[in-house]
This record gives sequence, structure tokens and C-alpha cells, in this order.
Amino acid sequence: MRALVTLRPAESKKLIARAVAHLPEVKQALAEGVVIIGTGSTNAEVVEACTGAPVDRARFLAGMITRGMTCVSPRDERKPNLVLVNGQARDMAPVEALDLPGDHKVLVKGANAVDTDGVVGVLMAAPDGGTVGRLLGHFQAGGWPVVVPVGLEKLIGSVPEAAARMGRATFDLSLGARVGMMPLTTRFVMTEKEALRSLAYVNVIQVAAGGIGGSEGSVTLVLEGDDPAVKNAVSVIESVKGAQSPDPVLPVCAECTHLCDYAGRSDDDLPPFLVT
Repeated sequence: MRALVTLRPAESKKLIARAVAHLPEVKQALAEGVVIIGTGSTNAEVVEACTGAPVDRARFLAGMITRGMTCVSPRDERKPNLVLVNGQARDMAPVEALDLPGDHKVLVKGANAVDTDGVVGVLMAAPDGGTVGRLLGHFQAGGWPVVVPVGLEKLIGSVPEAAARMGRATFDLSLGARVGMMPLTTRFVMTEKEALRSLAYVNVIQVAAGGIGGSEGSVTLVLEGDDPAVKNAVSVIESVKGAQSPDPVLPVCAECTHLCDYAGRSDDDLPPFLVT
């Protein structure tokens, strides 16, 4: 059996999050270990899928692309990265959680790009590289899983090539926050393809991307498999249909200190698309 389906970005995020929570490594770390979930729009869905509790999705954001540019949410308006110890939220820094005993530790980190080789790219506006800069070395050294949920709307040609052209200090002009990029390789990249293979045991081929009228960023997929598997996959997709992304909490440009051509400028000195 074959089926043709389309997922909007918000629907993909919810689907991917369910598959992340379904991973054996994540289940084990939730039961008897540490799961660190970095901020991000997809990861907000991961939090809900892993804990069963709602999260303030509009504030579970740090770096983001919004208003047609790279941007960073106000620090005092944002929720911190979530640390789960044996499935329970703990008020502690992620680095502190790495010192807890046990070998079952998982980092869930969203991404801004993924290429056809499965390499993911994380944009970094913070001088120290933010979450990925502070934690990746620990996880690579420990051999602990780094799970990267990322939708195919973020598919690019080559992450290494893109990263080689990025860097906060390399741009002369920037309509948005100046950022670098960290390339990351992991066997736990979770796109819509891996999610549907994991949840419904179907083969998935991306055949189109994009849309209009609220379907911008959509991905169109062909599903193949035996009849029960494809029907199950379609049911899973129908269950996430209608999901909506939250409106993010936006910074006030006049108060922003990030490297950006608009930072520190009053509304009278901003282009119309930035005046709220």
C-alpha cells in the first residue's frame, strides 16, 4: 500500500516529539537516569510527550528564526532547559546533572539544519555556543546519546559547508542576530522519516516541500508498506493534524544586546516589519 501525505511544520514537530519519547534510550533514561531537553519549539513538544504535562511553548524558546530573521528570545521571559532525573523535573543546571551517578544520560537538542548525509547544524548566538557548546563535549566524551529532533523543512545541501561560512564575527551586515553554526553527527537524528518508520514501520520518501496559505514549510511524503502499517501511519498523521505553533515572546529591539543590525534601535529607527 502507498499513501501521499503532507505535514505542516507544527504537525511535524508533534509527530517527531512522539517518536523521540518512544526511543528505547529515552525511555530508559526517563526511568532510571537523566534526560536534558534543550529549549526549542520542537523540544517543547518533546517535553509534553515525555512528561505528559503541558509546557509554556511560547517561552520554551531561546534562539529562533522569526519575523523573517534570526532572533533570540528575551532571557527573562524564557524557560530554562529542562532536566529530568528519573522522569521528574529537577531545578538544576544541565551540567550539574551530568555529575549524577549512572550511565543513562540523554541530551535532546533541536537543530536549525539537516542535510542529506544526516549531519545536523545548530545555530549559536551565544559567545559560548549556548546549550550545545556547553554540553556537547561532555556527551561525546561520555558516549551518551544526543537525540536531535529536526523537521525536513530544515533540509539543506551541506551542513559542513554552511558551518564553514558562519560565525558571529564574520558578517559585515546582519538582518537579525549574528550566529555561528555547530555541525553535529549523531545516529539519533529524528526527522519525519525516522519518526514514521519508528512509530508505524513504513518506508518514507520526501517528494515535495513548501506551500502557501499557512502551509509554508510543509513537507510532502510518500508512505510505503503493508496495508496495516500504512493505514496506521496515516492514522498517526491524522492525530497530529491541526497542531499550531505558538506565537513566540519577542525581544524589544531597543533593549536587545545581541549582535544584530537592529539591536539598540528605537521603533522610530526600525523598518516597518519590526515595529510591533
